[in-house]
Amino acid sequence: MDYNTQMRFVYLPALIAMILLPVFSFGETPQVSIYGNADKQLYGQTLNRGRLMSIDLTKFRDSEPADAREGGILTAIIVDARVKKALDSLLGEKDFIFIENSVLSRNDAGGELSYGFSWNEYGFEIVFALEKAGEGIMKLVERTYSRDAYLLGELRRSYSDNFVVRIYRAENLFEDGNGKIDFTEALLAATVIGDTFQPLLGIHDGLGVLDEIGLITARIDIATEGTLVEYRKYEKADRELRSFIHSINGMQGDFIDNLFSTVSSIFGRHSDDGRIILPEDFFIQKEGDDTDYTLFYYDVLKRAGYQVRFIVIDPGGPDGQLFSTVFFKELGTDLWGRIDGQVLEREKADRISRMAALVFSGSVKYFEPEIDLIFETAVIKLPPPSKWRTSLY
Repeated sequence: MDYNTQMRFVYLPALIAMILLPVFSFGETPQVSIYGNADKQLYGQTLNRGRLMSIDLTKFRDSEPADAREGGILTAIIVDARVKKALDSLLGEKDFIFIENSVLSRNDAGGELSYGFSWNEYGFEIVFALEKAGEGIMKLVERTYSRDAYLLGELRRSYSDNFVVRIYRAENLFEDGNGKIDFTEALLAATVIGDTFQPLLGIHDGLGVLDEIGLITARIDIATEGTLVEYRKYEKADRELRSFIHSINGMQGDFIDNLFSTVSSIFGRHSDDGRIILPEDFFIQKEGDDTDYTLFYYDVLKRAGYQVRFIVIDPGGPDGQLFSTVFFKELGTDLWGRIDGQVLEREKADRISRMAALVFSGSVKYFEPEIDLIFETAVIKLPPPSKWRTSLY
């Protein structure tokens, strides 16, 4: 039986099966696969499927995301139209939402509507657009199935009814030194989110990590109600910040673990510029230095009902550099942990007086500034030497 005949028997049942997919899951060694000689001039298609390139998803953890060339990289990878509808419905006017251990966001890469997808479990981060197949891809379909009117009609319909993936940002897996992702890296990223059945000959089936969005829309509740500790008033982005905190609270697992992993995945970092950015501005800018991260964690944990202390530590280094962190009391225990822009450490000590020393593995000086004054003046006022405490290791 030749390929075209097989397709008549496989295409429609597979399409139906795609609609009825179970909840997405992986085996012990999850991989994404593409054909090793995929042609970028053919949007990822190859007519010689003899060589397969398979990448463990765990490899994404060791890479950093990078941008594609200007205009992005278009692929012939299909994503079902219901996925785009669900994305637009879920995001609405929101900048981002949380679904289990991933973050979906709205972007404007290329000057057009695009989406961000950050998959914390595998360190996978992309920015992509879903667009209608243009003339180039439709001609590709026609050339591939020019001798079979039935399959040509089915594939035309499939590409017309659904969307193809354009990648603007993806994991720089191979780091060729120019700071940009290449076509192979873009195709791997598109295949991760592409439908689990790709009907075009020479396009490898996707992993379909977004397939379930259309089916779980009813289960996603971006919480906007609930009780938070009102210790101060937000000057801006009040509704968005409350939604953010409730969203973290609604995720499976531990609140602090989820908070740290989410903030690490969607907020950028810059070097210490001497300014203090208040939590609401940090949330809007999505970027800050270590002190800004620390203040943001203080604010969120305080509102979520945790006992928290904003601490400044003098490690005694020759450069006189100070270090800020947040100590928080673990729920249901007498143990304290710490969280800041660098690290999260759980159940570190049973006394605050030891915490600062344990951070630097040696005796250090520390003090607890007046937090209300920081929020009022955007300045951390240093006390005289007599007011610093010693934390013994």
